[in-house]
Amino acid sequence: MTSPDTVLIAGNPAPFLSVPALVRAKAREHGDRHFLHIDGRNFTYRQLDQATDAVAANLARLGFGPGTCIASLLPNCAAQLLGWIAAGKAGALWSPLNSSLVGEDLVHTLRLSGATLLLTDASGAARTAAALPREVLRVLDVDTPDFAALETPSGPPPDVINRPGDPAAILYTGGTTGLPKGVVLPHFALIAAGYRYGETLGATTADRHYSTLPLFHAGGIQLGIVGPLLNDMSAVMDRAFSASAYWARVREIGATIIDPISTMMSVLVLQPPGPGDRDHRVRITTGVNAQIPPAVPEEFARRFGVTIVDIYGASETGGAMATSNRPGSAVPGSVGRPHGWSEVAVMDANDNRLPPGVQGNIVLRPTVPFTFMLGYHGDGEATRRAWRNLWFHTGDLGYLDAGGNLFFIGREAHWLRRRGENISAYEVEAALTRHPAVREAIITGAPSELGEDEVKAWIVPEGERPDELELIRWCLRSLAPFKVPRFIDFVDDFPRSATKREVERAKVRAWSSEGQWDREAVLGRGFATLTKTLEEME
Repeated sequence: MTSPDTVLIAGNPAPFLSVPALVRAKAREHGDRHFLHIDGRNFTYRQLDQATDAVAANLARLGFGPGTCIASLLPNCAAQLLGWIAAGKAGALWSPLNSSLVGEDLVHTLRLSGATLLLTDASGAARTAAALPREVLRVLDVDTPDFAALETPSGPPPDVINRPGDPAAILYTGGTTGLPKGVVLPHFALIAAGYRYGETLGATTADRHYSTLPLFHAGGIQLGIVGPLLNDMSAVMDRAFSASAYWARVREIGATIIDPISTMMSVLVLQPPGPGDRDHRVRITTGVNAQIPPAVPEEFARRFGVTIVDIYGASETGGAMATSNRPGSAVPGSVGRPHGWSEVAVMDANDNRLPPGVQGNIVLRPTVPFTFMLGYHGDGEATRRAWRNLWFHTGDLGYLDAGGNLFFIGREAHWLRRRGENISAYEVEAALTRHPAVREAIITGAPSELGEDEVKAWIVPEGERPDELELIRWCLRSLAPFKVPRFIDFVDDFPRSATKREVERAKVRAWSSEGQWDREAVLGRGFATLTKTLEEME
C-alpha cells in the first residue's frame, strides 16, 4: 500500500513531488556544483536552495503564505526564479504574468489571480500603477533594496508540506471565447514535465540546456529549469531570444540541448549561412513545428546537424511534452505519442471517438495522477466545458494514425498562435470595437512568412473609415504588443450563418488579402520599433 502522498509512475513511486522538495533534494545531493546561469547571475544547487529559503522566510514573515497568491510581471531574471520557488516554499500560489501586459490585459490577469503581492521591475510598476490606481496590491520592485532585503536570511523557512495535488501555479493561456484563463497546475504537474524531459531528450548529467523561453510560460518553467534540475544537469537561461547572436551564445556556453520552438526555428533558418553553422555541441532540440512550413525543420536539422524532437502540449495538460515524437520511433509529420503519461483520442463534436486518419478534436486525459490542470482559476463553468465527458478538450484539431501517433492540424477558429503566443480573437475584437469608429471587427490568422499566424483585423467602419495608425495606437493602450494586428482590411459586412447570424469566420479568412494595410511595411518589424515609431509620430 502506498502512502497518502505517493505518486506512481509506471508502478514505481516518484522520488520528487514538488519543485521545493526537488530543489532541497538536489542541493543535498550536488552541493556546490554549478546548476544555473540566469540573466547574468550564477547559482549552484546549494545557492539556489539557500536563496529561495531566505526569500520564503521573508515572504512568510510579511504574511504571504498558504492561502495567498504572489504574482510576477518580469522577464527572465533571478528575481523571477527565486520568487517562483520561494512562493512554493512559503505555501503560496505563484502566478507569473506575461511581462508585456498593459492596460486591461494586466488588470484582468491580476484580478483573476487574486494576488496580493506583485514582483516586478520599474517598467512593470509604472504599468501597474497606471492600470490599477486604486487597487490594494503590494508592488515590489525587484531592482530596489526592498527585494535585496528578501534575500537576506532572517531565519528558517516556514515548515510547509506541498502535497502533489496541491495548487502550485496559475499560468495564463489564450482563451477561445474571451480573455485569457488562469490554468491552475498542481505541484506534481511541474515535476512530471521534468521526468518527461529526461525520457524524451535522453538527458544525462553531462548535458547543458540553453533556453530563452519565458518563465511566465510552461515551456520556460519546465524545459529551461525543471528538466535540467531533475536530471542533474546545468542550464543557462537568457532574458530574450536573439537570432543573430544565438549560435555564438550556444557555442560560448557549450550547450548540448536547446529549445528554439516554433517560429524561433524559422528565424534561425533565415539567418545567413556561415562556416560555423555546425560549430557547436548541440545534439538535440525540442520542436513545436506543426504550424511552421515543413521545409523549416528539415533545413534546420540539415544545416545545423541537430536532431529535432517534435512535441505537443498545453498548459492545461501539464505543459511541455504531453506527446513527443522521440528519436528512434519518430513518425514524420507527427507530434508522437504520450508514452504512458496520458491517453489521447480524436473525437467528433459529440465526443464519439473517430477512427484512425479521420480529423477531429484532440482530447487527452492523464494516466498519472496530478499531471494535468486542477481547473481554470475562478471559472468552474469553463473547467466543466473543458473536461467534458472526463476528457480535456484542447481546442485543437488533428488525427491519429493506426499506431496511435498524433498529427496536429490546427486550432479552432477563435484561437490564434503568433510566434509562440496564444491569442484570443475575441479579446482583440473587443479592444477594437470599443473604438468609436469601429462598428464590428473580426480577427483571423493570416499566413506569416515565419509560420504560425499573423494577426489580421477585418473592420466594418462606423461612418468614416478610421486611420490605421490610430487603430494601432488604440490597441496598444489595452493589449500587449504581440496581440496588436499586423494587417488591417476594411469591409462592408461579413458573411453570416442563416440560423444564428454568426459570422462565418472560415469564409472571412479565405478572402483575398490584396490591398490590405501592413503595419510592418509602414512601421517596420519588431515591437520596440512599433512603440518607438508611434511615440515619435505623436
